[in-house]
This record gives sequence, C-alpha cells and structure tokens, in this order.
Amino acid sequence: MSGILNMLLHDVILNDWSTNALNEDEVVSVLETDGFPRNIAKHCLQVYCRKVGEGVGASCTWQLDERRVCVDLAREILKEGKMKIEIFMDKWKRKVPDGMNAHFDMLEGEVLTETIGMETWVYPFSISSLPSTPAERFSILFQERPKWEWRDLQPYVRDLRVPGLSSEGLLLKYTRRTQPTSEAEPVFSAR
Repeated sequence: MSGILNMLLHDVILNDWSTNALNEDEVVSVLETDGFPRNIAKHCLQVYCRKVGEGVGASCTWQLDERRVCVDLAREILKEGKMKIEIFMDKWKRKVPDGMNAHFDMLEGEVLTETIGMETWVYPFSISSLPSTPAERFSILFQERPKWEWRDLQPYVRDLRVPGLSSEGLLLKYTRRTQPTSEAEPVFSAR
C-alpha cells in the first residue's frame, strides 16, 4: 500500500489539492490514470483518509488521516532496518507532507527504542505482527526483551482480553513485576 500512498501524496502536490478536502471522484480518476485499479484507489482512501462529507451523487470528500499516513511513512523508512533515532526522525519529518506533524508517540506499538551507550536506536516491532493469545504474545515479547518498563510494554498488551481476567490479572499470570523503590518505574520480566 505504500506505493499508492506515495502516489496519492505526489498527486496532492501536483494537483494542488487540500489534504483536508479530497474529492473522491477526482482522486480515484487521477490514481486510475497513474495505473491503479479503481477498487484499489478507493481502498487507499478508506485506509489513509477519513470521510468528512457526502458529496452530490456518489462522490464524497475525504481528509488525509495524519496518524495513518505518518505511521505508514515511518514503516517504509524502517524497512531499511535499525537506525539512530536522530537519523530516523530527520528522514521521517522530510517524508511527511506539509501541514502534517510527525510525532514519535504516533509510533506507539509500532517501534521500539534501544539505548546503546549514548545513542538511541529505533527499530520496527509492530503489535500487528504479534499473536493475539496472551501466552504466545508474552513469550514473543520476552524473547524480544527480557525486561520491559511499563511505558514500553503497555502498548503491546492493552488489547489482550481474556474472559474473567483483568489486565492486571494477565500481568500477574505472565510477568514478574519488580520495583526497586516506590518512586521507580516498575519493570516486568517473564514469570
């Protein structure tokens, strides 16, 4: 889908369209001339935009969804592999369209950071690639990192649901919580 998103962003600039008011018929027509099938062009709007208005007839008005666009562009950059966070942020901000703001917190559940010496590195680790069963999910999480701070772990476990078991219950069942002092951030490791 990155190819069609890049083409859509290119067409927005080329045709001087507002990212807040994209006419469905016009966008689909231009994407078709760019070589994309009509159904794929419409799917692109559904994936990367939000419907903001019903038009005359079948045409609708769409607005680019800042988070979806920024996350997809970040994923594309991180296909290159692990990189220093400063380099990643520079590449990402240059790739994001004018009028959109790329914030690192948009990537919660999509990337992890690792501090090596004085440098922080970022690499892809998407929740969408993790299993939905708690035992398998925690197993993979602890293979990735033996210890997790809550702020890093939380995006990867908040969607887990087990009947009769709360989020806290899941953590008790699958993790061991350590907290050196009452002021310190809790750290979770495999049980």
